[in-house]
Amino acid sequence: MEQFVYTNEGRVLLREANQDDISKIYEMYQATNPEDWWEEENLSEFRFNLIKEAKGRIFIALLKDEVIGHAEVVLPESKDDPVYLVRLNIHDDFGRRKFGIELVRYSAIIMKNLGYKSYVTWPDTNKSKGLYKKVGLKEIKENPQMLLTIKDKKRTEVEVVKELKFNEEPENLQLVVGCPWARDYIWLKAFKAGEEELLDYRGPYVHQISFEGVEGVTLLDGNSVYIYLPEAEKDNIEMIEELLIYSSNLALDNGIENLHINIKDELWSQLDLSDIWEIDKEEERLEMKMEF
Repeated sequence: MEQFVYTNEGRVLLREANQDDISKIYEMYQATNPEDWWEEENLSEFRFNLIKEAKGRIFIALLKDEVIGHAEVVLPESKDDPVYLVRLNIHDDFGRRKFGIELVRYSAIIMKNLGYKSYVTWPDTNKSKGLYKKVGLKEIKENPQMLLTIKDKKRTEVEVVKELKFNEEPENLQLVVGCPWARDYIWLKAFKAGEEELLDYRGPYVHQISFEGVEGVTLLDGNSVYIYLPEAEKDNIEMIEELLIYSSNLALDNGIENLHINIKDELWSQLDLSDIWEIDKEEERLEMKMEF
């Protein structure tokens, strides 16, 4: 399915990207502000293939064969769960001209036609929520996202059961710390990028652990921490704190001093890890969702 949008600049084509578009997507970022996965063309290609392998779709906006917009979505296993918009970016020269709105709307229509029931994203609170509102997404809640420096280690009662491999993803546990969507993508990215030590990814260090008889999983990819717990323990603040301490210690043991943490506000407000963490940056991330 392709769609045209008519603008003062000319006719813009919206369509799904293919392998031949990787270099065009890379060039778009070089003309704006290349960072992370778009600093080098080989990283851009790795990212493209990673999204595809994680059951994702990549959409682009083309003006005269030049990519001016780029969006990535990851599809869940169940169509009852939301499709997650991982990334949206518009070329700086074409910002504020509704190309972002059209690209999000286009991708959402395709997801609806495939039978998915909802669409979710996690934009910076003050940057782009207006765009998503115009498409039909509603504000759900804000949760903190932090960049921190680990100051010291701390004793914990957490015990290691075993290290997990790629084929041992914890399907029956809930993600209680970390991005709550696109679980398969998070797992795949941790192993693929960590094993090749791309950007600041390392490891990954994935441990099945036990605390007071309850088992969970902690995943450290050199960049972020993810904690998986049984449904009944998702609000167990004592266990969550112990696993964060364990993950922090694990990071220092592997030469990692800085971490990103995404966590629900109701959990973060009950934690005090100021003795081992120094928060370098804290901002709110806004969950926005649209039901089809």
